[in-house]
Amino acid sequence: MQKLILLDNFPKDFREKDVKQIFGYVLTGKFCQLISIPGGGKATLLKLMASNENLRKFHLGPRLTSTRIIYLDLHELPNFEISQVEKFLLLSIDPKVNAETEPLLLTKQLNRLFSKLIAQNINIIFLLDHFDEFQNSLPPSFFQMLKRLRTLNKYKFGVVFGTRRDLKELIDREVLTNFYDFFTDNTLYLKIYDEKAINVMFSQIEQAFSQKLSTEQKEAIIKLTSGHAKLTKVLTEITLREKQAPDLETLPQKPLIKEALFEIWLFLTAKEQNLLKLIAQKKAVEKDEALENLIKFDLVQQFNPLRPQLASTQARSETSNSTIQPASPAKRGEQYSFTIPLFEQFVLDIVPSITQEKISFNQESKEILKGTSVISDLLSPQEFRLLRFLIQNEGKIIGRDEIIEAVWTDVKSQEGISDEAIDQMIFRLRKKIEDEPQAPKHIVTVKGLGVRFQP
Repeated sequence: MQKLILLDNFPKDFREKDVKQIFGYVLTGKFCQLISIPGGGKATLLKLMASNENLRKFHLGPRLTSTRIIYLDLHELPNFEISQVEKFLLLSIDPKVNAETEPLLLTKQLNRLFSKLIAQNINIIFLLDHFDEFQNSLPPSFFQMLKRLRTLNKYKFGVVFGTRRDLKELIDREVLTNFYDFFTDNTLYLKIYDEKAINVMFSQIEQAFSQKLSTEQKEAIIKLTSGHAKLTKVLTEITLREKQAPDLETLPQKPLIKEALFEIWLFLTAKEQNLLKLIAQKKAVEKDEALENLIKFDLVQQFNPLRPQLASTQARSETSNSTIQPASPAKRGEQYSFTIPLFEQFVLDIVPSITQEKISFNQESKEILKGTSVISDLLSPQEFRLLRFLIQNEGKIIGRDEIIEAVWTDVKSQEGISDEAIDQMIFRLRKKIEDEPQAPKHIVTVKGLGVRFQP
């Protein structure tokens, strides 16, 4: 069932407003971010822009023949050396080209190909999917390469970064300073629900199973998933296969549903997860940056008293004695509700079993974990190096000079690194791994000496 969704069958006006906005950026030489929670349909949208002829004609009109759109899945990169990246781009633009093996010649070859296409008045658009998952692996020269290609003709080259989070949270400050216009002001968050996409999905799955869903079954599925692409697909298949009505309380335990829900959970920071626990328990929370992220991700919304309370009374009562406390008194906060009822039930189910999870570094996989959750993707390269160093020196007081030596490994001179730069990096790291960044439990300041890490 994994290759069930046929891109050619999607309507030309699929997510019309979103596609129009993206083309509005990239056809004028701008770079932009397309942000979507895991399983929310980001990859499908990018692939449609690259391969669905009707959608491209609908949006590009007469510009179709002069626009080259290239979908690039960074999972397919053999490694992340800049020469391999350039070869990957070169072959993606022209599969017939005889790519050089010498890095310098490869760079010149890529420049020549770009110059040739631009001389023919062709717009070149890169759609870089899964970018956030690999930004830790890409060398800083990657962004310099994109900048170099854009200078060949600023208004004929655009890039879409497909990501699960705003890249300004994930990229090192030095890179962000030099390439700020890559990631700023041109950001689009995908909403979870899209009626046309859901109808296409229902139709294709029905065809594959040679069965029809009733109107009531479709409504029940959408009510539980809110149209989240992956959850809707999996729940539709379960409904047709098991021939029974979906049940809110048992579904989060089904392996495929649980896997999709965990994907959403794991891409969130510790503070965002903690807020979701509070919201699932119907507690009021203060609006802050983490809550604003959850709203932009379309995971929570302002509480609507008319909305049916889908979580079971039993599940709510089980969490009422949890040790988790509101970030602030309820009377001072506001109440929010989940967009996806299945995700709310999932959070309610796991809250009682969650204890303080230890942070560790897996030497074999080179990943940083919180409990069993991989959190490396949430970190910038510098934050990753700092946290890895702190983990490896658990309990030891780490001073300024040690932090600089461990983190700023890619700069020629470390003398210009200020205390403010170190403080800002520690602050950003705390926001990603601490349940309460203002009262940290993992990265603790030892006044006048440095910081100490507790797992």
